[in-house]
Amino acid sequence: MIRINPGKSGNNRHFGPLPRRVTDPDARAPITLGRVSQHHLNHALRVPGRPEQARVLRGRLGAVLPGPLADTALALASELFNNAVAHSRSGEAGGEVTVVVNRFPGRVQIKVIDQGPRDADVSSPHLRPVVPDGMVGTGGMDVTGGVGGWGLRMVDTEASRWGTLHDGGRTTVWFELDRPRARS
Repeated sequence: MIRINPGKSGNNRHFGPLPRRVTDPDARAPITLGRVSQHHLNHALRVPGRPEQARVLRGRLGAVLPGPLADTALALASELFNNAVAHSRSGEAGGEVTVVVNRFPGRVQIKVIDQGPRDADVSSPHLRPVVPDGMVGTGGMDVTGGVGGWGLRMVDTEASRWGTLHDGGRTTVWFELDRPRARS
């Protein structure tokens, strides 16, 4: 385990182990939707599956994302990270989440790979129906007691493309953002 010495203020801003670089070629490989050049910038890291690690993840990703896409990409990646922690084995003791950034000409792709569902009967990540205004109670709860469901709706709205992949017991949720075109 890596430990961080407190800074001048005496506060340790990180909790537990630091994110680790990922070298697994299967995890680092992009999701391809056509022909892709083999020459693209790729960054991958493995983060402990704990909610407080979302801030660490955003800091690491912010350093490698292109400026015009950074805010949207960070919000979507953070949402998918939190979903992985909340709904998969990655959120259990010792769990981890792998996050991969692939930078291509004209777009950036982010993959969030968790350790698979906690329960074999759980469905794949998918959009939930929107609850009509009149049926929403306090605290974002619908009348059936359900909470949440807005994260993937945000990904669906903001991303240029997104999808899910199941492989080797792991679940990957990915999205792409197209870079703004330069004005002529």
